[in-house]
Amino acid sequence: MRLPRLFTLLLAVAGTLALTGAAQAAAPTWPQFGHDAAKSGANPDERTITRRTVAGLTLDYVAFGPADPTFGGISQSSPAVAGNVAYVGTDSGLLLALPATGCGSDSCAPLWTAKLTNGAHTTPAVAGGLVFISSAGSVDNGLGTLAAFRAAGCGRATCTPVWTAPVPNTGSSPTVSGGILYIVSGDGRLLAFTAAGCGRSTCAPLWTGNLKSSSNGAPAVANGLVYATSQERLVAFRAGGCGLRTCPPVWASRPVAGSDTGSGLIQDAGPTVSGDKVYFPSVDFQAPDGKAGTVYAYSSSACLSAQTLECTPLWVAHPSDFDSINTNLTVSDGILYGSATGFVFAFDANGCGQPVCGFLWFGGLGVSAGTGAAPSVAGGVVYYTQNVGRIGGFDAGGCGELACDPLWSAVTQPFEAFMTTPVIVNGRVYVAGPAVGGQPTMWVYHLAK
Repeated sequence: MRLPRLFTLLLAVAGTLALTGAAQAAAPTWPQFGHDAAKSGANPDERTITRRTVAGLTLDYVAFGPADPTFGGISQSSPAVAGNVAYVGTDSGLLLALPATGCGSDSCAPLWTAKLTNGAHTTPAVAGGLVFISSAGSVDNGLGTLAAFRAAGCGRATCTPVWTAPVPNTGSSPTVSGGILYIVSGDGRLLAFTAAGCGRSTCAPLWTGNLKSSSNGAPAVANGLVYATSQERLVAFRAGGCGLRTCPPVWASRPVAGSDTGSGLIQDAGPTVSGDKVYFPSVDFQAPDGKAGTVYAYSSSACLSAQTLECTPLWVAHPSDFDSINTNLTVSDGILYGSATGFVFAFDANGCGQPVCGFLWFGGLGVSAGTGAAPSVAGGVVYYTQNVGRIGGFDAGGCGELACDPLWSAVTQPFEAFMTTPVIVNGRVYVAGPAVGGQPTMWVYHLAK
């Protein structure tokens, strides 16, 4: 039987749309800080750059933003990659939309830019056709701004936001999950917004949660909960809110070591979730026996069942003495990774059967230099950066020894500037940071052909 021509055409269009939708759904992305809403820091879909091929990485191109002689760098904003665009914020207060697959040259200019209200020290998030970024608080009133732009740009070189929201002095990257954007504000609150906006140019949060003290860590979303860190503890709320403008936490951890004396705190680290477990690190500047850094592991379901605001950890672990981890942990294949001042450390994500655990192995890049960047994992390689222009990739499973050397390393701009959390997607490694001639830069590596 012959189908009517119109019906046949409709079937063909539907098939094309289905294929297009499948291709889009399968397209590799790294859309927000930590890769996903749980902040795993790991891309399980990377198949090109692996522990067997990573040694062949070479510089593909460098993307530059407009020069600024005073604030030309990128100190804390790592790229968010979606499709053929990489988005990053600059210290001078710009959102840059940069080519993610090159431009046919060794150096690439922005596709478009947007002027923010102040410097951007947070990682953008891409979802629902929009790109979100928060800028720092003004010196006049302490108010920063959360801004949403069309991810595809506006057809002009400089774009304006679709909607904005005032956020008190935040250093938190936004997290998007299920159509809701979560961010921590500098006045010690978790804020939840409708990511698509509110139909007006300025939006108010759907609900807020009280953390009691400020933090710069990005929230994590998993298990129907949204987790956020304050300066001294981890706090969990219902991700859907509570039907009120201000929501109470459903559980919280006990304060971190040293917080009772003022020497211990959670610096710039947010939570990382894997299954039922939630992890975060803290530092204690006056810790006994040199145990300055502590990694905490909690069972979310156990803490939720107990309905306690003083939940105790399953276990804690320490990096080497007098070293500490001040940014997000990364988890992949049962191993937990943390970037410290001198090294990247690996821990057993399931603990060691004891209340206090050590590390499995550590790796360094030949110099002792600070880092504010989290490690990232893809293709069996864990990547680690240092604030002297260095990036390295280590075998994520270790090397059979306590101290490991990198499988690959590179120097962007020696001794020049900060290096942000690396992003690995679609056969490329992206890292932002150094200012070259006052210009903010993103360095992109790929495998030599």
